[in-house]
Amino acid sequence: MFGDDAKKEIMKIPHSDDTIKNRIIHMSDDIEKTVTNKLTTNKLYFALQIDESTDISVIAHVLGFVRFIDENKIVNQFLFCKQLTERTTGHNVFDSISSYLDKFNITWDQYVGICTDGAPSMVGSIKGFTTLAKKKNPNIISTHCFLHRESLISKTLPITLKSVLDKIVSMVNYIKSRPLQSRLFKKLCESMEAQHVCLLLHCEVRWLSRGKVLNRILELKNELLMFFQNEGNTVFISFLTDDIWCVKMAYLVDIFNYLNSVNAGMQEHLALLEEKITKYFPELNIEKYDWIRNPFSTINTSSYEFTLEEEEEFITLTTDRTLKIKFS
Repeated sequence: MFGDDAKKEIMKIPHSDDTIKNRIIHMSDDIEKTVTNKLTTNKLYFALQIDESTDISVIAHVLGFVRFIDENKIVNQFLFCKQLTERTTGHNVFDSISSYLDKFNITWDQYVGICTDGAPSMVGSIKGFTTLAKKKNPNIISTHCFLHRESLISKTLPITLKSVLDKIVSMVNYIKSRPLQSRLFKKLCESMEAQHVCLLLHCEVRWLSRGKVLNRILELKNELLMFFQNEGNTVFISFLTDDIWCVKMAYLVDIFNYLNSVNAGMQEHLALLEEKITKYFPELNIEKYDWIRNPFSTINTSSYEFTLEEEEEFITLTTDRTLKIKFS
């Protein structure tokens, strides 16, 4: 698109692991410095959204996003990702965030709200993170992520359904964790002209993945049965040939598909709501409407787009001493 000269210039850019790592660190430091400077220099009030999660290397992290008003604009910005070296209790999360914010002289008085995932370590009435935060600032408003509540509900499945979900995850891991098994299963699906040729890996962090994993298993049930028959895996064969077990699996698919549709639909509604609010309530210069908030103050009417009739009515209003005494 840009020609050979541009290609040569791009090829001069080093792409080693250390170079990319250093650039990521520099960008992260720049974002952190910019956000913290705005919060500390102007003493801005802000809301904090946090989430504690564990990565694939089984290391716990707490992530924080901030929302604040900067020059009449609402700003949403990623702020930090701190590693939790010990426990993941509300007290540990609180200490980790407090030590981080103290480094930049950000006080708890600047907090106006905290949003969490609703886990006990976050909202516990005695040792939860929000409870500890409210001891520092009682005026903090705490909320839950209502989309994440669906994930918390799904963890309280009845034992009979939970066992079915565990077996399905075992089937997926049996194939996906072994490259040879994955290739053989793909070849089998292609030979049977299946709609899909691979399974989806279940991820505990991405709770919406459950519905997709279950749905893919149901669609490839016959292919899975034949694959395990070729492998001689009698345990999985016994499940896939059990009508009651398959009915429970189909029931789980319906449950998680419904939860996925609710969550996805809610996110679409939120995006649409933001679009409509922007349409009907665009950014306005509030100084133009000072005469509405206080019509009795000294205001130069020439700076407003009044018609002659409107200007006369406004002057009559502002010079009415009775109204001025009553509403000033």
